[in-house]
Amino acid sequence: MGFSDKVFKTLYRAGSRLLLGSGDNADWIHEKVQRPGNVLALARNMACYYLQLPLIPEIFNLTIEPVFGCNLRCRYCFCWGESAPELTGLRPDLMPWPLFRKAIDEAPNSLEAVTFVGMGEPLLHPRFSEMADYCADRGLRSIVYTNGTLLTGGVLERLAASRLSVLTVSVEADAEASREFRGVDNAVIRRNLERFIELKRPETEVKLSIVAHEKNADRFENARREWGALVTNVKANPRMGYEGSGSPPVCMEPWRGNVLVLTDGQVSPCCLDCKPDLVIGNLNEQSLGEILQGDAFHELIQRIISGNAPDRCVKCSEFSATGLPRKAPKRKPRRSG
Repeated sequence: MGFSDKVFKTLYRAGSRLLLGSGDNADWIHEKVQRPGNVLALARNMACYYLQLPLIPEIFNLTIEPVFGCNLRCRYCFCWGESAPELTGLRPDLMPWPLFRKAIDEAPNSLEAVTFVGMGEPLLHPRFSEMADYCADRGLRSIVYTNGTLLTGGVLERLAASRLSVLTVSVEADAEASREFRGVDNAVIRRNLERFIELKRPETEVKLSIVAHEKNADRFENARREWGALVTNVKANPRMGYEGSGSPPVCMEPWRGNVLVLTDGQVSPCCLDCKPDLVIGNLNEQSLGEILQGDAFHELIQRIISGNAPDRCVKCSEFSATGLPRKAPKRKPRRSG
């Protein structure tokens, strides 16, 4: 790690403690924002959030939903879990290749990273490894979140040979919770991950994301010890849901420097916008630049800071526990109207 990376990570740890309640997320911010100019731009974004200024933020990361659908039905999942709304058929199962290329090719110069996640399992896309290489061809880091169950056979071999920057495997804290909440054997996922590590390119990082919820918050240290030797970082990722209530909040999400592109081309500034309810444009009708600078994005930000946030924002909730970083921090609006 270079000197500048060490400095940036130190700054990110301080900022993460201030805004997210824990310094543990510093590495996860750093993987998306590393250019000196973007570090300053991220600080401006956060200042605009903190001061609730109606300024359109800089974008550093593009979240791509390559697949709408999942091979698991995790009990707590707000999209495909037991209490989730019926979403089947809401949009295409797979993002078309021309739409993916359009999103990447029209991204702003500030873009550094592309995160593949959304409301589905990215490895279900038959051209996912090509997507990672397409990002690399354009000088962008590619990050994927996967449940690890499909990391076998040809899928594993193609992904290991690709120029993927970061593989992040989402797991439960221990074998018992994995069987109960996901119906998955953690030992199988571990074997898949070990095989990937054997075959991957040296520059590809491997990380772990553990979903934190009411049933496993006391098991995190055991999980860190169990998986720590395999991966470079272990992240606690709070369970999200839509059980919230109260006054409309000012959520950090629009100022985080990220937008989400769904399989049908709809664009949202919220990576949790599954239905979606916060659409600011569609790539099939506009360029990404037009969307990012458009009236819909600006009007949404105005609504949020004025205390008139959409109902989806009001209901958005996350699990919290002592020492657990916040995923989507919220503040009370400074003004009303």
